[in-house]
Amino acid sequence: MATATRMLGRPRRAAGSANVFAEMWHYRGDYLYVLPALIVMGVVIIYPLIKVIWLSVHYTSPYGGGEQFVGLDNYKDAVHDEHFSIVVKNTIVWTFASTVLALFLGLAAAILLSRPIRFRGFFRSVLFIPYIIGQVTAAFVWKWMFHADFGVISGLLIQMGVIKTPIKFIDSTSLVLPSLIAVNVWKEFPFAMIMLLAGLQAIPEQLYNAAKIDGAGRWRRFTDVTIPQLMPVITVASILLIIANVNAFTIVWVLTGGGPAYRSQIFITHVYSQAFVGSPHFELASALGVMIFVALMIFAIFYVRLLTRQSRSNRVIEDESVGGPVAIGSAPGSIR
Repeated sequence: MATATRMLGRPRRAAGSANVFAEMWHYRGDYLYVLPALIVMGVVIIYPLIKVIWLSVHYTSPYGGGEQFVGLDNYKDAVHDEHFSIVVKNTIVWTFASTVLALFLGLAAAILLSRPIRFRGFFRSVLFIPYIIGQVTAAFVWKWMFHADFGVISGLLIQMGVIKTPIKFIDSTSLVLPSLIAVNVWKEFPFAMIMLLAGLQAIPEQLYNAAKIDGAGRWRRFTDVTIPQLMPVITVASILLIIANVNAFTIVWVLTGGGPAYRSQIFITHVYSQAFVGSPHFELASALGVMIFVALMIFAIFYVRLLTRQSRSNRVIEDESVGGPVAIGSAPGSIR
C-alpha cells in the first residue's frame, strides 16, 4: 500500500470528503499543465457561449445602439415565427433519416469489407472517399448533378428511358429534402463504416464459434452476437452523427439555401438566415442557438448515461465469463 501511494505521488482523498472545488484546489498544480488549453477554450468557446446567452435575452438593433433587456421575449418571438414549426419538422426528419441511413449503409459496408474478399483494401479506400471530400466541393458537384436542365442524373435516366422529363430534385418542394438527405448520407456513411468495421474486428471469434456449436445460423449469429457486441460502437457513432446532422450547414446552404419555400430549411440554416440574411435579427438567432445548445446538452447527457450503463453491463458479463467459456444465451445450448 505504501508503495502504491508513493507511485501515485499524492494520497487520494476519500469519495465525498470534499467538494469539487476543494479537489481542484488540492490538485491545482496539475491544472497548470492544461491551463493553455483552458485559456483557448475560454476564448473560443466559453466567451461566445456567454455572449449568445446574453444576446438572447436582450434586444439588439441591427442599426446600432444600446442593448435592451427583454427577458424571454426573444424566445417567444422565435417560437411563434410562422416558419418555426416547419423548421423543427425538417430538422427532425433530416437528422433521423440521415443518421439511420448512414448507420445502416455503414454497417452493410463494414460487414462486406470485414470478409476476406479480393481487393478489400482498394474497396475500403474507395468507399471512404466521400468522407474526405470537402463539403463545399461535394455540395457544388451534387448541385450540378441535380440540375433540372444540365444534371447528369436526369440526363442518364432520360437516355435509359426511365423518365421522359427532367426531375427537379432540389427545385421541388416534395423532393428537395429527400435529395439533400441522400447527399448527406453519401457523405457520412463512410464514417459509420470505419467505426463499425473497427468494432467488428474487435469481436472475439470465440463468440461465433460458440454460437455455431449451439446451432445458430448466420442470421441468429448476426442478431445475437454481432449486434449486441456492436451496440457501444453504434451508440457512440449515433451520438456523433446526430450532433453533426443537427449542426449541418454547408450541404443544405450550398445546395438550396433552405428553399424552396422553407422546405429544406433546418434549424442551423434558420439561425444563419435570422442573423445574416435580409434584416439581421441577432437576438432571435441567439435565442434559436441557445435552444439548439440546450437540446443537444440534454441529448448528450441522456446518451452518455446510456453508454455508461452499457459499459457497466459489458464489464459484468466479462467478469462473469472469466475462468470459463463465454456463455451465449441464458442457458447452455440456447441462444436468445
